[in-house]
Amino acid sequence: MTGTDAKRGSSNRSVLIVMLGLLAIAVVIAVGSLLYGYAQDADAEFGGADGQAEEVIVEVDPEYESWFSPLVGELPGEVESGLFALQAGIGGIVLGFGIGWYAGRNRGRSETPAVSSAPASLAADTDRPGD
Repeated sequence: MTGTDAKRGSSNRSVLIVMLGLLAIAVVIAVGSLLYGYAQDADAEFGGADGQAEEVIVEVDPEYESWFSPLVGELPGEVESGLFALQAGIGGIVLGFGIGWYAGRNRGRSETPAVSSAPASLAADTDRPGD
């Protein structure tokens, strides 16, 4: 194994360690937040932020009148779930494109051969036989 191969192997190993560490942190946060939320009130239903905000607004100013009305009325649960899934899918595509773009750009930089600093006209003159 050459020095370059050893350097590349240790780099891959460190990337793997960082990825596994981040994955472990994400799992701990997800499971911890679920357990914490369940421990707070096991019988509570998920109300969403809109309902909670409305309660606070009415509590602060009982005469508040909404200045905006939704473009579409109340949607069935299936449509709301479908729109949420569509939004998540589009976000995943955009995020994947961005990550792929930067990964490809970095890979292109590392695979590009070094360019000589001599001008092309001088390099062409030295390659002629008979000079």
